[in-house]
Amino acid sequence: MITPLACYLTANDHATLQEILNQDPRDNAYTRLLKSKLLEASVCPPRNMPDDAVTIGSRVTFCVNEGAARTALMVRNESRDFPVYTVSVKSILGLGILGLREGATTNIDTDIGSPQKIYVMRLDFQAPAPRLQLVNAAISEFPRGTILLQPRD
Repeated sequence: MITPLACYLTANDHATLQEILNQDPRDNAYTRLLKSKLLEASVCPPRNMPDDAVTIGSRVTFCVNEGAARTALMVRNESRDFPVYTVSVKSILGLGILGLREGATTNIDTDIGSPQKIYVMRLDFQAPAPRLQLVNAAISEFPRGTILLQPRD
């Protein structure tokens, strides 16, 4: 059973997870966790994203089952070419960490039967959400020919 926990996703991270689900909808521990995150997560615009929440592109320090601390870069895809200090959201561990905040602990089921307890010790770096994609998504909601002015930061 997955421990309910506050989860925060950027719009791009949410879209990535939805794409992963659409590509491989089989029933396993990963897919159940994926569906849970998609249903329960708070999808945040860039300015409302908690600054201590793990996003794709973030560097996070965590431990599993109260083991040794490990620092990793959260990435979207898995690859044998990636260094050992990366964790993909296509893995049960990466998906479990994604969206958690610093200091959060969660328990996730695995396909091998033994749950994993994940503790997010600290967020070392949070990747900024790409604003252009979010602006383009918002623009598509308006009728053709509407003129939009974007405020300067």
